[in-house]
Amino acid sequence: HLSSGIFDNLSKLRVLNLRANNISGRIPNSLIKCKELTYLSLHNNSLEGSILLEIGNLTKLEF
Repeated sequence: HLSSGIFDNLSKLRVLNLRANNISGRIPNSLIKCKELTYLSLHNNSLEGSILLEIGNLTKLEF
């Protein structure tokens, strides 16, 4: 489980690889505060809910 404010002070984070960590729950809204994020991997977890629409505001994120 990821706490809701886990990304609040990580605005300069560039790479986030949390794959295969048995994480459950929802993706925290605070993820959109990571404005420098270029790589995001969350697969092979037990996350639920939809992807935040605001993730499109992370303009450096490569898909």
